[in-house]
Amino acid sequence: IVFYIAYYHWRHRGMLDPVPFGLMVIFGTIMSTYTSAWDLTMDWSVLQTNAPYPFLRKDILYTHWIPVSYTHQVSNVCIRFIWIIYTPRQGLSTPLRTFIGGSLELLRRVQWNFFRLENEHIGNTDQYRVTREVPLPYSFDEDGESIAGDDEDARPSVKLARVETRMDVKSDEA
Repeated sequence: IVFYIAYYHWRHRGMLDPVPFGLMVIFGTIMSTYTSAWDLTMDWSVLQTNAPYPFLRKDILYTHWIPVSYTHQVSNVCIRFIWIIYTPRQGLSTPLRTFIGGSLELLRRVQWNFFRLENEHIGNTDQYRVTREVPLPYSFDEDGESIAGDDEDARPSVKLARVETRMDVKSDEA
C-alpha cells in the first residue's frame, strides 16, 4: 500500500519530488523481493538445496523441462520488478508501458498457476489425498453384463443396452 501511495504522489507531483520517488523505490523493492521469495519458496516449493536438481524441489513431474523451470524462476522475479518501467520520465508512452506491464504480468500469472498446480498435485500425492484410479465395486464381462462381487448385498446384474441417437437414425436412412 505504501508503494502505491508513494507512486501516486510521485506521478501527480510532476515526477520531480525525490521523497516520494525514494519511498516508492524502497517499498517497491521490498514488495517485489518479498513476493518473489514467497512465490518461489511457499507457492512453488523450489529453492531446496538438497534436491537432485539445485534450487528445484525433490519431486518434479516434468523432468524433461528442467531448464524451463529455471527460466521461469528468473522471469518470475524479473516480472515482479516490472514497476521499474514506470520510473523513466521520457521514452515510451504511459499507455504502452501499461500494456507491456499488463502483458508481462499475465505471463507471470500463467507461469505461477502452472507451477502452483504442480506443487499442489505433488503435495496431494505425497499425503495420499489423490490416487490414479478409483476401484469400482463391480466389473463388466464382454457381453456388457455386470458381474457382482462377493458382497452379500450384491445387486442383481443389469443388462446394458445401446441407446440410439438421432445421428444413428439419420445414418440408417441414408
